[in-house]
Amino acid sequence: MRLAAYDAAECTGGTVAYGSPETVFTGVSTDTRTIRRGDLFVALAGERFDGHAFVNEAFSRGAAGAVVMQDGFRGPGTVISVDDTLAALGDIAAFIRNQYHPVVVGITGSAGKTTTKELCASILSLEGTCLKTEKNYNNLIGVPLSVLGLSDEHRFAVIEMGTNRFGEIDRLASIVRPRASILTNINPVHLSGFRSIAGVIREKQAIFSHTAQNGFAVIDPHQEHMDKVVIPSHLARFTYSRLGKADVTLKEVLHQGLDGTEIVMAAAGREIRTKVPLPGMHNVVNALAAAACALALGIDPEKISRGIADARFPGMRSEVIVHRGVSIINDSYNANPASMKAALEVLVESPNTYRVAVLGDMLELGKEAEHWHAELGKWVAKAGVDRLVVTGEMARTVADEALRQGMDPHSVRIALNHEEILGHLLDVLDRDAAVLVKASRGLHLDDVVTRLKAVG
Repeated sequence: MRLAAYDAAECTGGTVAYGSPETVFTGVSTDTRTIRRGDLFVALAGERFDGHAFVNEAFSRGAAGAVVMQDGFRGPGTVISVDDTLAALGDIAAFIRNQYHPVVVGITGSAGKTTTKELCASILSLEGTCLKTEKNYNNLIGVPLSVLGLSDEHRFAVIEMGTNRFGEIDRLASIVRPRASILTNINPVHLSGFRSIAGVIREKQAIFSHTAQNGFAVIDPHQEHMDKVVIPSHLARFTYSRLGKADVTLKEVLHQGLDGTEIVMAAAGREIRTKVPLPGMHNVVNALAAAACALALGIDPEKISRGIADARFPGMRSEVIVHRGVSIINDSYNANPASMKAALEVLVESPNTYRVAVLGDMLELGKEAEHWHAELGKWVAKAGVDRLVVTGEMARTVADEALRQGMDPHSVRIALNHEEILGHLLDVLDRDAAVLVKASRGLHLDDVVTRLKAVG
């Protein structure tokens, strides 16, 4: 990219406070550790850090300029003064977005965003160079940084958008301006911010307000709450469903296991045979979403089949690790009620003879936390797992409900820390067991997976 200082100032509503307005930046960075010569450093201020403390370091590492909210900065480069550096980062990304013309896919939803993003990107990359959201860059910082990676070579871009408070999706979608937008589902997540399902719907549907006039809304109309989602009349709907009538449907499941699911999809009178590389029917639904989006964009069904089968995914999401004969289902990246229920289904459908669920808190459920953790205990008992190891502040709620629903008291363990979790798992090693590890990211259960792999 190439961005002149005067353009950066104009698009952010700022001023060039020091240096030359003619300075040209070749990149944008918010982290001095990865800054490159010629970059524009944006000094973000957060709860745990203030980028203004690193402006001088940014210049010493080769930055050609800095965007700041404080007066008096001087240096060997250009300084642009703005009211809000976070807003400025998004404004600069929107400016760069307008310089290029890729076909952009936007993805949001309560669950399945990252998996659907990877599936879409894998398909579209067979048609042309595709930019995609990396890591967990789906927020007010990450989405602009992803968009800033655009160049003339990109025919496609697939951008994931997350949220935990009102207004984020509207802001992110206004930057991304998708041609096709996928809303994967509506579930009770981040209720501490959204307060209710109605709040979740209001936030998530904002993606469609910034989808192109000739664009597509890609949804599963048979998902719970989807009938309440408002889609602007200027968008064409392209639908998918595992169970009901849609443009793309699941026709047949040929084989299901921890290594993935072989399926046949039906679309416009044609069959698409493929293998979804992740286990679980919820991931099959994610594949249907990606296929529907690709078909809406005119991608050949053969490429859709190959793209799904060849997709690769970041760790800690339905990742299956076989260690000493034990199948560890590492789903420790995040958790909400819907994803917990889906993960339990994967566990009980595993071919192993002994099934263990290691579960931690689902965070950000607000006043609904007690209810949904009790529901989790009920789901565990009804699923018929052989052992439950539960940790976190809501552990007692989950355990008590599992016991009330008839689970054997000897099979329910509460662990106060990671060390105790491991202690409850040592006797399942070297036997035909499947161990699901899942919780919200804040519980860091990926550490349990790492230490479990190191045992023996």
